[in-house]
Amino acid sequence: MKRLIIITAVMAISAGCQTQNTQQVKIDAQKRWNHTRAQVLCGVGQEQLKAGQLEQARIKAMEALSLEEGFVEARMLLGKVYIEQGCYGAAIVELTKAMQQLPSSPDAIYLLGVAQEKNGQLEEALASYRHAQVLGNNSLPAIMAVGEVLAAMGRTREAQLHVESYLSLADNEPGMFELAGRLATMTGKHEQAATYFQQAYDLDSKNLRYKEALGRALFMAGKFQPAMEILKDLSETKDYASCGWVYSMLGDCYLAVGRPANARDAYQAAAEISPSSATAWTDLAKAALALGDLARAIIAANQALSLDAKCLDATLVLGYALVRDGQAVKAVGVLKQAAADHKDSGTLLCLLGCAYAGEGDEIEAIKCYSAALKLEPGNSLARELFSGTAVRKLSRLMATN
Repeated sequence: MKRLIIITAVMAISAGCQTQNTQQVKIDAQKRWNHTRAQVLCGVGQEQLKAGQLEQARIKAMEALSLEEGFVEARMLLGKVYIEQGCYGAAIVELTKAMQQLPSSPDAIYLLGVAQEKNGQLEEALASYRHAQVLGNNSLPAIMAVGEVLAAMGRTREAQLHVESYLSLADNEPGMFELAGRLATMTGKHEQAATYFQQAYDLDSKNLRYKEALGRALFMAGKFQPAMEILKDLSETKDYASCGWVYSMLGDCYLAVGRPANARDAYQAAAEISPSSATAWTDLAKAALALGDLARAIIAANQALSLDAKCLDATLVLGYALVRDGQAVKAVGVLKQAAADHKDSGTLLCLLGCAYAGEGDEIEAIKCYSAALKLEPGNSLARELFSGTAVRKLSRLMATN
């Protein structure tokens, strides 16, 4: 009887173990199935993210996480989607969890830095990017991100030194040289910036943004001839949507090298691209004046003033062109009105004095020159005009007596 009881007990225990094993097998199989499904959903979500289908990608990531809460790839996908959707706080939450699951992953900590930076948490982003740089064995994206954040924090010189210290790693990365160029520009080192932009453009000559930056840097460095060549080539590039500033800067280069006719044509193109820009029309007026085309200078200056009635440069060009064109009375009207708006311009007062002199009113001319000298004691033009006019008036008075 005892033996029967023992056998029965053993059989019961064995049956219980088999039941538990079967349940565990089912649980494990379900986990594997859930993992497989989560992988598929995450893959679909990744493709939707690439295609810009953000909401669909978010739903797929959420479905994947509902199947496997610890599926870190789905959590990182969700973080990326939130960044693209502008939900930076939510992205930080998801990517912080992902980083906790993968503490040695440079990708997770880098993405967390992106979310923090876009959320305005620059100190936290800087720490994340620095950490990602270490984990990623000085990966260039992390190095560049550190430089960008330092610059955004106003630590421009530190950012420049940081980026330049890793340029030896950037042999084939034009973006690194472009960043170095921008930072050099921000610190006023335009010639150095041009060197960096040239390297970026040499590595990626199809990126016209690098060519634009190179042209600007050469211009700012006073290298007008090479800047002119770059900007001219850029303006003639097929399918390039030329910006007004390219032609304006090209015009400045032409003037700097003594080619006013080419400058006029460049400024004309700038005005056609940006017809509502008072600056573009003023530049065109200056070039026309340099060529002695007074009628065109007057028309362009008037167009500039119709867009910006208080544009001082346009007023000066118009006043000067009118005086040279023998329209002194009209010049006085234009300049006298402008003098009320620009009380700190000695040049404007000098030109107004010339206009008065042109219509024969030397008393008012002297007053203008005198006022200009009081305003700007070092103004050589005002001193020369004042002395010359005063001497002529004194000579006439003596002759009369």
